[in-house]
Amino acid sequence: MENGKVTDSICLIDAKVFGIPNFTSAYLILGEELALIESGPAKSASLIIEGIRGFGFDPAEVSYIIVTHVHLDHGGGAGTLLRKMPRAKVVVHEKGVKHMLDPSKLVNSSKRVFGNRIDEWYGEVLPVDEDRVVPVKDGDIVDLGKGQRLRMIDSPGHATHHICIYSEKDRGLFTGDAVGVYIPDSRVLIPTTPPPEFDPDVNIETIRGFAGLDLDLLLFSHFGPVDRVSNILGTSIDWLRRWEETVSRMVGGDISLETITEKFRQDTREALGSGEGMEPLHRWVMDYHIPMCASGYLNYFNRKASQACRDS
Repeated sequence: MENGKVTDSICLIDAKVFGIPNFTSAYLILGEELALIESGPAKSASLIIEGIRGFGFDPAEVSYIIVTHVHLDHGGGAGTLLRKMPRAKVVVHEKGVKHMLDPSKLVNSSKRVFGNRIDEWYGEVLPVDEDRVVPVKDGDIVDLGKGQRLRMIDSPGHATHHICIYSEKDRGLFTGDAVGVYIPDSRVLIPTTPPPEFDPDVNIETIRGFAGLDLDLLLFSHFGPVDRVSNILGTSIDWLRRWEETVSRMVGGDISLETITEKFRQDTREALGSGEGMEPLHRWVMDYHIPMCASGYLNYFNRKASQACRDS
């Protein structure tokens, strides 16, 4: 999928994270003012800038960079983009503000999972000055004019500081990572469940809450628009519950990161199929994404066990 218009007021930009097309999207939202949803990582900043110009706009016209959460592929490039967007403010969940001001803890946490690949994958994560950050909470509105009102929706589960953004005009939900990763070429959804904050039960409640919105579109950060709203939301819940039950059955027996990862890989292979022509994306999913998902579930069950010990 090339950069292009999703609706008259929503433009998709492929951030090509890891050099893989059709995997990470940012969205330019058009009103009297302009907003960018997701910054992508710092390494994608030039592609984002080029994409904005390709739609006939000057990046300096952008008023808001809205990040669904501060993980590096979603918010890591905000500080870099601000250099080309002198009037822009960064809109972020109030719980994520500290990581925009000082990203060092977030970067170090990511390196504990992926090592020094983080620098290669994402580039340098620049801090954002406090006067350019707008903290938001559930229900807050960013009004771009021309009927384009963006409502912030608290969306924990993937991370405690996650928001989704609802476009009242387009009846579209920018999902960040709350619903999972959608792979458009194969029309497959798979979960994204990273440590340290992932909670499947909270995530499922978040997704169930989306059913109460007047929705025509889901706009994935990974990747692109989908109009099969009820089907996709149901599929996301099914995946999360199935993997939770899988790991729960392992508790007390042969449970390890390796055994969970292998089971998750089997499930994902079955869903993705052959993936002809999509080898780089499928390889990245299998080599890095699925072990991260397994680690998120293992961390969740370890937290539950520790809490149970404290409560006993």
